[in-house]
Amino acid sequence: MKPTKTLMCTMAVGAMIFAAGKVSATPGVVNVSGTALTQTDSHPSANIYVAKVTKKSFKTKDILNLLAQGTEYYFGGNQGWFTNKASQLVYDPDVLNINASANYSYDVYGIFYVTNTSTHASYALDGLDESDNYFSFVEYDSYGYENLTDDGLGFWSDPSLGENEVTSYKENNAKSTYSATSTLHGLAYIHDNPYAFDITANPSYVFDNGKALIIRGLGTFGYSDNSTKSTESFTMSGSGDGYFSSDDSYPVITGKVTFKAKGPSKE
Repeated sequence: MKPTKTLMCTMAVGAMIFAAGKVSATPGVVNVSGTALTQTDSHPSANIYVAKVTKKSFKTKDILNLLAQGTEYYFGGNQGWFTNKASQLVYDPDVLNINASANYSYDVYGIFYVTNTSTHASYALDGLDESDNYFSFVEYDSYGYENLTDDGLGFWSDPSLGENEVTSYKENNAKSTYSATSTLHGLAYIHDNPYAFDITANPSYVFDNGKALIIRGLGTFGYSDNSTKSTESFTMSGSGDGYFSSDDSYPVITGKVTFKAKGPSKE
């Protein structure tokens, strides 16, 4: 499913273009954690066959390692700094993505990238390759979040995940404050083949990756603005699968994805 308005994307490495009339919230850190259940088969002796299930935890550093391998394989350059202690997976929900907008022929907002707080290095996780083909290593799909803000939160809008949502909000016109929280279905997809994106429209694309992580579950989206500062956030917990282990096993995954950003008011 193509995004109706938004997608998690990026222009050139480190470049950020702001949409006219908008003030972007400060980019926020994305954290990913969970466990992967994997199966190992063995044949210890004649007529004996054994399969064991092992549980291995993963966290953002493991995701950054996956991305380092994918970016290096497809685009060259040693991205080993992705896993340095000061490196982070970052998302900016309010930036107009020039390349993605051109690819889909309408405005697309949002950036995922890896940055390092010490060296200030930055690497965009989507964009255009040397042949002007669009690519993306990270996506977060959901549907129905647009009423949180006029511009949404910058994710792919996909009704195949479920169109319903429930929202609580409070608006005080006298004080120029607004806050809202919505709960709806979502899907996080992080993978090492940048051309195997748009997973909800093309489920088989996961098999085109060397390593990939899929988490499906309920996402909680939050937004607040008090005319001085704004905050945007999401938290999603769920389960999924993919290819996530060096032993070529097929894990069953449970995990959590979180994000929070704050910055100047967008009003």
